Amino acid sequence: MTLDEKALRSLVTLLEEEDPASLALVRRKILGVGAAIMPYLDELRPAATPEMAIRLESVAGELRFQDLRRDFVRLSLAKLPDLEDGAILISRFGFADVDAAVYRAWLDRVAAAVADDMPSDAGIGESVRRLSNHLFQALGFAGNETRYYDADNSYLSRVIDTRRGIPVTLTVLMLLLARRLRLPLYGVGTPGHFLAGFKEGGASLFVDCFRGGQLMTLPEVKRMLVRNGYDWRPELGKPVGSREILARMLRNLISIYQKTGAIDRAERLSTLVEIVLTGRDTEPG
Repeated sequence: MTLDEKALRSLVTLLEEEDPASLALVRRKILGVGAAIMPYLDELRPAATPEMAIRLESVAGELRFQDLRRDFVRLSLAKLPDLEDGAILISRFGFADVDAAVYRAWLDRVAAAVADDMPSDAGIGESVRRLSNHLFQALGFAGNETRYYDADNSYLSRVIDTRRGIPVTLTVLMLLLARRLRLPLYGVGTPGHFLAGFKEGGASLFVDCFRGGQLMTLPEVKRMLVRNGYDWRPELGKPVGSREILARMLRNLISIYQKTGAIDRAERLSTLVEIVLTGRDTEPG
């Protein structure tokens, strides 16, 4: 049954209930209505008591996450989930009002600027170098070494805003630009330090986006991993798909929020990892 405006307003005022069982029932009904009830929650905020303000924000957060879960399910049902869509959805987890169109337009403009400066006969190696130079030299993107574990580094929207990030998000940024330029770059899931990769003349080459777009050969990647305490296995240098990249971005955030005591956020992100990897949402709502 669809509720009219009067019924919706009456329902949200019931969040003032003191009885825990009644309050739980009200919350379930509100979640059942979905995002359509958000304006009526917002109406109550200006005059809300501190306790009521907490309840309103809690329910609004559940509603936003409910919608986000559904969007992640739709994304993950695809055989190859779209990396850009997924990265923007992850940004929505941290910043509910993120404007996807703004960041897509920024990516379009940057890719167009690189294309305008690209010789028509440029090979893959030269093209990657020009993209890398534009991103890391002209625009000043770099690894955030001083605040590596800041959650902002894991949200693509904030990486674009601040021009600082961690290996996986900076690599995702480069992959999204490369896709617009039709360059066959791919993600490489090396443990502890995500890379971009491409083939040139039959050889595998890698881009360390955290280190200003530094180019690396396969032997150099092997030495980096050994130096960081990892055993080399051939599969570590192979491409990984968008599903694995998105799961890695989410797991980075889980680790950060666990370390900072934001357990509820970590648990919600764990739900999103499960959805990305399986395409199923096992939670109600």
